[in-house]
Amino acid sequence: MKTLRFAPLLVLMLLAYAPAKAEPAQPRTFNYLINFNGAIVGWATSTLSDAVHNDKPAVLEKEKTYIAIKRSFDGAEFIIESTTETYYAPDWSELHKVDVTVNGAQTTRIETAWAENITITKTVDKGKPQVTTLKRGEAPVYCTTQAWHVLKKGEMKAGTRLTFQSVEDDDGALIDEVWTVTGRVKRKLADGSVVEGTQIGMVHAGRAATAIMGDDDMPLYYEASSGFAMERVKQIPDPFKPEPVAIRTVMKSNIATSRYLDIAVMDIELAFKHDDGEGIPPLFDENAYHSVKRLDTGYALRLRERRLSDAARALAYPLAEVPDDVKAMLNATAMCQSDDKDLAAEALKLAKGRKTGAEVARAIIGYVGKRLGFGTGDTGSASAKQAWLERKGDCTEHAALFVALARAAGLPARNVGGIVFISDAQDGMWGYHAWAEVWLGEWVPVDTTVAELGTGARYLMFEYDEPGETHGRGRSGRCLRQDIHPVINHYKLNTGQEWKRHNATDHWKAD
Repeated sequence: MKTLRFAPLLVLMLLAYAPAKAEPAQPRTFNYLINFNGAIVGWATSTLSDAVHNDKPAVLEKEKTYIAIKRSFDGAEFIIESTTETYYAPDWSELHKVDVTVNGAQTTRIETAWAENITITKTVDKGKPQVTTLKRGEAPVYCTTQAWHVLKKGEMKAGTRLTFQSVEDDDGALIDEVWTVTGRVKRKLADGSVVEGTQIGMVHAGRAATAIMGDDDMPLYYEASSGFAMERVKQIPDPFKPEPVAIRTVMKSNIATSRYLDIAVMDIELAFKHDDGEGIPPLFDENAYHSVKRLDTGYALRLRERRLSDAARALAYPLAEVPDDVKAMLNATAMCQSDDKDLAAEALKLAKGRKTGAEVARAIIGYVGKRLGFGTGDTGSASAKQAWLERKGDCTEHAALFVALARAAGLPARNVGGIVFISDAQDGMWGYHAWAEVWLGEWVPVDTTVAELGTGARYLMFEYDEPGETHGRGRSGRCLRQDIHPVINHYKLNTGQEWKRHNATDHWKAD
């Protein structure tokens, strides 16, 4: 699973220039280096100049971003380049923005137009545009530029707070933000220089961050709870050489079992320096995959199997009725192009003659497993159509292709992200993972990487990775930064066979 979502983070980080007065000025360029967990992985530039938009005075910001993630454990490299042009009104409200991001072999274009409503048009490669309209509510809606301008109008003393909503363009959602002024601070940068500015604590859709704003109204430093940070520099090194990143996406387990697919219940615990609080959710939620108990340091979880029930197994196909709250998961998206003619044709062939939804789902699972060779493709997270064309991908692409084909066949489906336990007889491990769910009268997990419809008790769920969602509120990044290591205390197979760790605490004894 590709757990790092770069573009939304950088949109937040690159707070645009917001002077006290919108006066004519020469173009100004600001440079930044971007690092992840201490390794320099990219750079960004922001240039601002006077402009005209719809025959009215405006400010134009042009941003360029380059990120190269070279994993330390296998040498695989993913390069992401983006260019963004944003027009601002004299009050620094956003008027129009176009972002084009090239992620390996895949190009994503997102156009955002601000008016009474906010319209986001997202296009992946040559696919059909996905249009999302966001309606404003009671809370004020600001872009980050305007938010800084509004905050500056206040006293700017420690504790001053600004609460508003912002637009997550990539996700097509309005999200809650709270900015709190910490006060004047000094910080030593990587080049040894000391900068002074106004520090702001931010909570952005449940993700914490800290920014230091200079007296010129541009960021001097920014750090997110996910491990990403950036700081201003005089110039970008040429040539730019990214540093290897120690990303531990796989963690060795304390036990191994070749029967891992048959686990009916599993009790685990993990150490975690709690970082939740006001506006920041706990690392794990109570959901269909697990129950959760908060420990003094970390969490205990009881994982549950989610097998195919008799009712789900017997649900007739085509589906006679789909609840209103599920129907959205039949729609095509920019990343899961269920309306693509090639994918739709494959889905119809796979569904032909099937009598139940489960039979259709199993046919699609089998097809995805055969169509996609397992391995890293050219894109950090490829769309369903690109994965289908390249005939390869990891768990993210497997899930996306299943979802697209299921929707094309008339079965609601959605993408899920989190962590999973896998093993053979000698070695067990936990890994960041993506899978899917299909609606068969109830939501049923699907893991095409092991050809499962209905799953065992081995999944830690972070998020539904769908438009309008906020993608786990940074949970995967928080786990990566703290380098978590789940420890299995107990498991029970569906045969009744059990294993317990010696001297392990039973956090579920009273349940």
